[in-house]
Amino acid sequence: MLFKRRISKKVFRQLASKNVRKSAKDYFIYFFTLTFAVCLFYTFNSIGAQFAAFDIPDTLNYLSAAQGAMAGVSVLVCAIIGFLVVYANRFLMKRRKKEFGIYSILGMERRDISRILMKETVLIGGFSLIAGLVLGVLASQGLTMITSKIAGVGLASYSFIFSPGAMAASVIFFGLIFLFVHIFNVREMKKMKLIDLLYADRKNEEIPEEKKSALLKGILSIMFIIGGYLLIHFLSDRDLFKILGAGSTMIGIGTILLFFSIAGVLIKFLKNRKKFYYKGLNLFVVNQLGSRMKSTGFSVAVVCILMYLSVSIMGIGMGLGQSSMSLIGKTAPYDLSVEYYFDGKGGNDAAVEQSGIKNELEAKNAKLSSYIGESEEINFYVSENLNMQELFGKSAQGNQKMQKLYKTGNVWYVGLDEYNKLRTFQGKDAISLGDDEYAITYNEPEAKAVLVKFEEQGDTTLSIGNSNLNMKEGGIYSATLYNMNVLSDIATIVVPQKVTEGQKPYMRIMDANYEGNASDAYHALLDDMLKVKGFDYSSQKDIQIQIMSDKLMATYIGGYLGITFLVTAGAVLALQQLTQSADNKKRYNLLYKMGAGEKAMKKSLMTQMLFYFGLPFLVAAIHSGFIMAGVYRTIPYLTGADIARNILLASGLAVVLYGIYFITTYSGSKRILKL
Repeated sequence: MLFKRRISKKVFRQLASKNVRKSAKDYFIYFFTLTFAVCLFYTFNSIGAQFAAFDIPDTLNYLSAAQGAMAGVSVLVCAIIGFLVVYANRFLMKRRKKEFGIYSILGMERRDISRILMKETVLIGGFSLIAGLVLGVLASQGLTMITSKIAGVGLASYSFIFSPGAMAASVIFFGLIFLFVHIFNVREMKKMKLIDLLYADRKNEEIPEEKKSALLKGILSIMFIIGGYLLIHFLSDRDLFKILGAGSTMIGIGTILLFFSIAGVLIKFLKNRKKFYYKGLNLFVVNQLGSRMKSTGFSVAVVCILMYLSVSIMGIGMGLGQSSMSLIGKTAPYDLSVEYYFDGKGGNDAAVEQSGIKNELEAKNAKLSSYIGESEEINFYVSENLNMQELFGKSAQGNQKMQKLYKTGNVWYVGLDEYNKLRTFQGKDAISLGDDEYAITYNEPEAKAVLVKFEEQGDTTLSIGNSNLNMKEGGIYSATLYNMNVLSDIATIVVPQKVTEGQKPYMRIMDANYEGNASDAYHALLDDMLKVKGFDYSSQKDIQIQIMSDKLMATYIGGYLGITFLVTAGAVLALQQLTQSADNKKRYNLLYKMGAGEKAMKKSLMTQMLFYFGLPFLVAAIHSGFIMAGVYRTIPYLTGADIARNILLASGLAVVLYGIYFITTYSGSKRILKL
């Protein structure tokens, strides 16, 4: 009995190996998709090793948050890839039903067939996993170079990057997927009857009858799609992600209705063109397209949705990342900003007000003098009788974003002398004011239009402290008064210094630049932050890392999800068409017997492939163009060249991957049909 068991295992192993080799061309789409998925999973989950390789400080855990976000997205990617693997496996099972029936006739039990399937799954899965990990390790080196460019660090310290954690996660994840596939195969085998296995290739697919007018569905689809376009184009500046989600949902619903209706409308149109319809094999092609679109309209619509989501997500993700990086230098022009709030909660308000932040920190044994060079300090005051909304709300009408920002409470003001010191510190010219004048400073780019409109309205007299002040003509200036992670100063009033005398400051800021080695100064600052409490420290280095983290998350998550959607769309469509080609084998044999030439049949096949691949791609391209045009209106700090580059990169990647699936599917279909 033991001898027989060993022979049985050997036979099963050989049979599984021969089946994989024999069906290698059938398995190519499956193998390619799995390999690419493993590569993608490993590459984007190796960013933690990339951060470690460049020794980027993560004092405030911004990079850890980016890594955590990538892990969270990986859970979604796992679900999508899991669905795709099961879908692809169904195609392979359908192609081999007759083979399983023959095994059963020859006396092989179902559990033995299941064992063969398990060994085949292990072979395919093992090869895919190994190949994907090798490609992933290589691809991660390229991603490391992109990370170094985003982080602004050189490649001098670069060494070969390998992430054991990403590899372990890939092995565990795909191991679980293959286990699930095996369980699915066993369940499918148990449900199959012998007669169904033997006559699977003769069973026609039932096509649901149309219950509603195709024309009505077409009109509704256009209404939903145009509604989604308009929503994104005109309202995305209010709440980008909510509007984008709502608009994309409307476009998705419209796309599904479009593909449900297009078969009836298009086929009727083509049938009415008699010269075209009765030429060559067009009659066969048109009816094939009509019947398949009725049965696969929903899945083709889903492919289209995945396509436009993939291109839009990649393009928008890169745009958001570039926008955030452009803020560095504008939001944090100083090496260090230290904030102190006069709130009477444990700090020495009197000492800070009299001697300043720097002197108070050194009195508390901070080592500022060892790493701080030039510095300036400025007091901020709050006017209790001036409200931002009342003052600037009317001027912000028509701009939803700015209307929301101006609902921020009371107006802040600063003294002219201290403000000019900061302008000089930044290399800007000092400004002048009359005794009864004030100016306005800002750094939020869209605030300028609101402030100009405020000045033009005429009634600009303000009561601040004990003084009535008029706005200086053209008195609108741009300057960043302290380090921040976003440009959020929408209006700070600059008043003559004497107006601030006797006023209680709300906050005091010290802006400073390092002296000597910046890295040593940063680490010395970290020691002082731990020692001296009651002050808020805002380092240019930490803000750079936060903004870099934001770009990494936007760019990499966009690319990760976009490529995943793209691979899913291409694989689903490819498997559908290969299945259709297998179903059409007898039909093409009949056409050959009726005298149709091989050239005409190849043209017929190519026409069908171009329709199935081209139609969802064309619709997705139009959707993506409208979506990105609407969203890019709301993304600041980007040039036309930046936008064009992002769109070309996203669309170029889509064309390449989609093209691979198209060429592979066409070649596979020709082989199945023996053309």
